[in-house]
Amino acid sequence: MGEYEDKLSDHHLKLVYNNHCEDAVIEADARRLWRVVDNLMSNVCKYSLEGTRVYVDVWQTDGVLNLVIKNISAQELNVPVDELTERFVRGDLSRTTEGSGLGLSIARSLVIAQGGTFTLQMDGDLFKVTITFPVKAE
Repeated sequence: MGEYEDKLSDHHLKLVYNNHCEDAVIEADARRLWRVVDNLMSNVCKYSLEGTRVYVDVWQTDGVLNLVIKNISAQELNVPVDELTERFVRGDLSRTTEGSGLGLSIARSLVIAQGGTFTLQMDGDLFKVTITFPVKAE
């Protein structure tokens, strides 16, 4: 999260980070997992409503590591949730910001390829991504 402090600040976003399991170990490729987090946090910086909070929560439940990122969208989310992880789809089809529209698709693919799950939820303007990975037994 330290990598994004300046970018979040530049967009007037406050990070609320809660890590409740610093000792959990998962099997994943660090570079690919970083790309997932980087894509998600880049989207947070680009598309969040300025002056709001971004929540990042990590916890372990029943042998599963959970990572949840939540933010409030600056634009109306007018695309069905299942379409947002398709290639080249953005939350607002008329959006003119930079980007290829691949971020969520790549993130989802990389998580699934490493044995995790990737779930997207929207409730009004609340955008929520949940990623889970099995915790490696010691």
